[in-house]
Amino acid sequence: MNDEQDHIVDELITKYLAGEASAEEENRLLAWIALTPENERHFLGFKKVFDVSQKHYAQEADGHPVNLDQEWNHFVRQIDKSKKKTVRLQPQPSSQTWLRIAAAILLLLASGLVINYFVLRNGETQYRTAENSLTVSLPDGSHVILNRNSALSYSRNYGEEKRTVTLKGEGFFEVAHDANKPFVIQVNGANIEVLGTSFNVQGYDSRTAIEVIVQTGVVKFSVPKLQQEVKLVAGQRGVYSKGNQQLTSAPNADVNFLSWNTRKLVFMENDLRAVVETLNNTYHAEIVLATDIPASCVVTVTFDHQTLDAVLHVLETTLNLTYRKTGHRIEIIRAGC
Repeated sequence: MNDEQDHIVDELITKYLAGEASAEEENRLLAWIALTPENERHFLGFKKVFDVSQKHYAQEADGHPVNLDQEWNHFVRQIDKSKKKTVRLQPQPSSQTWLRIAAAILLLLASGLVINYFVLRNGETQYRTAENSLTVSLPDGSHVILNRNSALSYSRNYGEEKRTVTLKGEGFFEVAHDANKPFVIQVNGANIEVLGTSFNVQGYDSRTAIEVIVQTGVVKFSVPKLQQEVKLVAGQRGVYSKGNQQLTSAPNADVNFLSWNTRKLVFMENDLRAVVETLNNTYHAEIVLATDIPASCVVTVTFDHQTLDAVLHVLETTLNLTYRKTGHRIEIIRAGC
């Protein structure tokens, strides 16, 4: 469909969800949903955003905010299990007009409270995160945990010969073993190919390098246009530098490479500069060193699901730090260690 047809369908879905579609409009929508699985999933995606937004505003009014991440992740798992060819529609009572519901849905999506999950019109499935992480279950039983501001997509022929996905941002992969169908991740001109293993891929557009760290199994990391590739085993780290276009491998020395997901941080006599870099990556923070840091400023501590404020308080106390906050920016202006 073209953009105008897309807009008409979305308006029809919104009117139905608001309980203001006529019988003729409801029949048209039912027929459209039954045409393809993509149409069904598009409708269910809209319906879930509507349901979550209704629950969100109702519970906010009662003083019990809804866990939107939990609601959305549950919905995605249910959608992935769905094998139905048609969907039954039950009218949704609502006191709001369909235009107000449409505005509420768009506002909720734009706010980052709900993850944007949708199926493109060419049959490509895409998962996208804003200020959330998201666990994605793929059709073959593989799992991907997407970091914030990341996207994962795959085409309708996923699993026919290969299991190919495209990643933007960062994700931790647990790939189901299938010797006959390699699992391939395409990220910023590089490919990661496996048969079944677990590993982390960091490939944000804003970063100067693409990084792969293997937790279990074996991974082939390649840059086809440069005809470069390395094989990585558990405990190894591969880096493709976009600047000098070099692909290298080495033992992984970063025990905190999954802290963005686990929220567990372990520092053993780490330099404060390295600690700040890890905190920025873990909490998506903007901490900067605005003063010279003595070589004696090393950190030995473990954090487990601590907030950034709690972490900073510990560092402030143990290293005699002074810092100031300006908006989202945190400047360390003195270190007495």
